Amino acid sequence: MKDIKVKETKLDINSLDKNKTLQHFTKQKDVKEKSNQSQHNSADTSDPSKKATNTVVGREKKTAVESVYMAKQYAKKIKRKQADIKDKRSIDESFKSGADIKEKQADIKDKKSNDSNLIKTKEKDAAANRTTSRLKSDAKKTSSIRSDKQPDRKIKTKSAKGSSEQVKFRPVNKNDYQSKMHFFHIHKHKQKVKEAQQNSSRLKKGIGHLGNGIKNTFKVVKVAVTSVQNILSIGGTFILLVVLALFFGVFSALADDSSVNSAMQSVSPEVLAYSDTVSKYAKEYDIEDYVGVINAVMMQESAGKGSDPMQSSECEYNTKYPKKPNGITDPKYSIEAGVHYLSDTIKLAKVKDPSDIKQLSLALQAYNFGKGYIDWANINFGGYTRANAKVYSDQKKAKLKTNVYGDPQYVPHVMQYYHIGNNNVVQIAQSQIGNIGGRPYWSWYGFNSRVEWCACFVSWVMNEAGLIEDGTVPKFAYCPTGIQWFKQHDQWQGRQYTPASGDIIFFDWQNDGISDHVGIVEKIENGTVYTIEGNSSNDECRQNSYQIGSIYITGYGIIKK
Repeated sequence: MKDIKVKETKLDINSLDKNKTLQHFTKQKDVKEKSNQSQHNSADTSDPSKKATNTVVGREKKTAVESVYMAKQYAKKIKRKQADIKDKRSIDESFKSGADIKEKQADIKDKKSNDSNLIKTKEKDAAANRTTSRLKSDAKKTSSIRSDKQPDRKIKTKSAKGSSEQVKFRPVNKNDYQSKMHFFHIHKHKQKVKEAQQNSSRLKKGIGHLGNGIKNTFKVVKVAVTSVQNILSIGGTFILLVVLALFFGVFSALADDSSVNSAMQSVSPEVLAYSDTVSKYAKEYDIEDYVGVINAVMMQESAGKGSDPMQSSECEYNTKYPKKPNGITDPKYSIEAGVHYLSDTIKLAKVKDPSDIKQLSLALQAYNFGKGYIDWANINFGGYTRANAKVYSDQKKAKLKTNVYGDPQYVPHVMQYYHIGNNNVVQIAQSQIGNIGGRPYWSWYGFNSRVEWCACFVSWVMNEAGLIEDGTVPKFAYCPTGIQWFKQHDQWQGRQYTPASGDIIFFDWQNDGISDHVGIVEKIENGTVYTIEGNSSNDECRQNSYQIGSIYITGYGIIKK
């Protein structure tokens, strides 16, 4: 088998030093491997193991060739950039002067220093030197310079003697290709690593936000969803939590009981003029203890004026007059129909007594909306709230396609005229046990934000019992102010006194002579005073007890009977 001869090409490259000429040798392609490969292929066809080995080796070589080809392509791209730079510079007479040449050289160097892809290896500097050398040459050498560029930009093809295959190669500096190929793969690898890190970072942030969202949402609904914790262990956990959070958030807002009584106004003389008629029908329909409620309803409906003071023309018990607003023309008939209907709502709402504000509020709103509201509120929200009254009104407006349906604020409107009264201080206070935050009391007093509300609570209870209006007790929000009033009116007793139910008890937790808490005496049994206090433990209205004569008791404000 003959060896394939490879032509050696020598190029004379002009350098900056005109007295010396550098020789540039081309890379020799070992084409002997081709002929040897042919011999091995024919020899190994009978040996399967060798054939398999050769197949693997062949694939590896193919991969290596492809890698070299990619490197060559990259090198060609770099050289095209160099050629573009040179093409942009037209060779004219100005290039003959040494000053112009130096200026162009400086421009080229600046451009090369700004191109990060052209300063990575030493070979790029050599290319710049060659470009500078070409620019220094005169016009006669211009054509030869251009012809010299062709071997660097084209791939020559040589036929291998004794072989039908075509071997393609190009004169190249080995170190130039290796460094560029190394740079190419390293740059590509770093880019992939950077993208992977960025994706990982974004993924971690997303998971972190998701975890925080789930954590916060779970805090909101933890108590409410204890009965469905097993469901949360299966698919759709996050979606279910979000839905539950929204549901229970809305539910808690709608279920916020803000219906506490806040009587501030007196009923009009026109209402009081119907007292006998009101008492008659209240007794007839078994709500004689609710005369104060009836008067408050009448005050809200008409202030006792007109021929339909209870605005009962549209209720089911009006069988004589047109069922339209102000259809009834007999005030007594209006009161009878209205009291009858109010009696039904009080019974359906299961109101225990006139101080059962929670259930009484449900009955009053039903007087305005209709009896159907009672079942709707109990089923969906467990009772009346101002918020769910608004929801019910909106639903009815949409269903009936009307702009108005009842008064969602009917309960507070009526309650401003309703005094639980009859001096039943303890019963009124008991109806408020469990309130948290004291908003109804400090807002009734006139504060825009929360204050220490124990004295506001006591004043509110006394107002509901009608004792502030008649001057029996003072309205106060600061304990020392209340004590001063009782002392000035000879209604003060010290800590050793045995109080009566309904008396006001003052405390001094610091024993510094300044009272800092107040409550209402509920009862006295076996030397123990039982109290109802607002702003007690956990910001709550609750019951407490103390021994008579306790060092924490400052004294009592006495309510004169």
